[in-house]
Amino acid sequence: MRRLLCLLLLALLGACSRGPDADVLRRDVEARLAEALPAGTLKLEALHRRGSQKDIKAPPGEARRIVYFDVDLRLLKDYDFGAWDSPGVAGIISALGTGPKGLSGIVSGGNRAGDLLRAHGTAIYKREDDGRWTAVAPEGFRNVVAPAFASGAPRPAPEVLLEAMRNVIATAPPETTAATHEVIAQELQSAHAAIQARLARINYGYALAAGPAGGQYLRFAQALGDGRLRIVPLVTAGGEENLRMVHAQQAQLGMVQGDSALMAYEGRGPFAREGRYTSLRAIGSLYPEAVHVVVRADSDIRGMADLAGRRVSIGVPGAASRTTAIAVLEAHGIALEELGRVVDCPLNEGLVALRRDEIDALIQVIGFPSDSIRDATASVPLRLLPLEEQALERLVAQSPAYFKLSLPRGTYPHQNTAVPTVATAAILVVSADMSDSEVAAITRLVYGRGQDLVARGSAQGAQVSADTALLGLAVPMHTAAEKVIAELKADRR
Repeated sequence: MRRLLCLLLLALLGACSRGPDADVLRRDVEARLAEALPAGTLKLEALHRRGSQKDIKAPPGEARRIVYFDVDLRLLKDYDFGAWDSPGVAGIISALGTGPKGLSGIVSGGNRAGDLLRAHGTAIYKREDDGRWTAVAPEGFRNVVAPAFASGAPRPAPEVLLEAMRNVIATAPPETTAATHEVIAQELQSAHAAIQARLARINYGYALAAGPAGGQYLRFAQALGDGRLRIVPLVTAGGEENLRMVHAQQAQLGMVQGDSALMAYEGRGPFAREGRYTSLRAIGSLYPEAVHVVVRADSDIRGMADLAGRRVSIGVPGAASRTTAIAVLEAHGIALEELGRVVDCPLNEGLVALRRDEIDALIQVIGFPSDSIRDATASVPLRLLPLEEQALERLVAQSPAYFKLSLPRGTYPHQNTAVPTVATAAILVVSADMSDSEVAAITRLVYGRGQDLVARGSAQGAQVSADTALLGLAVPMHTAAEKVIAELKADRR
């Protein structure tokens, strides 16, 4: 009898250590979905708890578990998850703690009533003193880091040349400075991108200058490959480098920030010394990249004016996001000199600094939902600052590449209201040496109805539509792309 009681006690303790049961999990998931989407949009048909594990990133003294589950969601009415300024795929991703390749069934052009969505979800729970498990935030999948070389592309150089480059690095004298190492790294990266682009062209593929490993641009570029056209994503420093590569015909395609593209076309800002990129043409706008002004939830910063005198990360020098961040501050009457300290670091490093209370705020232009911001919220609750209406009016009047946008309620955990901000479009630009037939084929690939770019790895893929291909587009559109977009819109009527 004693042994039986011990076994029952051990089983009970084991169950408690695994986190909440399926009923508690289902209740919480339904509540988060109700917050993220309008009532009557979908029904949770099935939920299967798939296990849990200890959260090794839990704060000291706090017992947390990451719970894994699968869900089936049935649409109760027609719904377009790709709308730029209404609850959509961002809400589902944050509510379920899923991510690229973790959600399937969302198609470009809108879903129909009866469609089934499937997702692999995660959530974090912490154990209270009374033994109850309470939800902290969806965990979200970690994105697979993209390879340094373009997927499927041949080796970029003969072994002998690679060996010679290795020798240059290995035999660098001890007094070699960090700046010298940076020059070597930049030249190697540039040479690699140029070689990949030329090889892609030789093999009748299309080199697409994307962005850093693990970034939204690169994941979108990788999701485009479907077998009909060979797209070769290139790992680059980001949008400004992409513009220069496309302008120099080192890549046939490039993903860029809309306001940065306009500066290149007009020869302003970081492109002033190079002159106007008058041959620059766009295939179309892809998805919105919204200004995120992020602070800790427990911060006393309540509005943009409170940033004066504070430590603010605005991104790294040379990044298009940094240029936009400065414009946003100036529109609110805040000069860089009025900040307590300007911090130069990329998004992920800025989020770590925010968590450690080493900075007070960060400003980033990025597609939503940003998995980095969402995952950071699981460790330390964060909050988004709204932009002031007068500043929004100034920004929109300042550049046709800017437009008002509200980050829908539920885009991020604990976000209970929509957050007004400004956005620019992520756009796809094309090299001047591309033929009309090539541009038309790529346009159909990007904007064709029925494809599920979310399931292929791009959370922003659901927002790509022929209906929004002109939104925020401030540079000339390629005539071949313009014709295809008109045809796709006509087919939908």
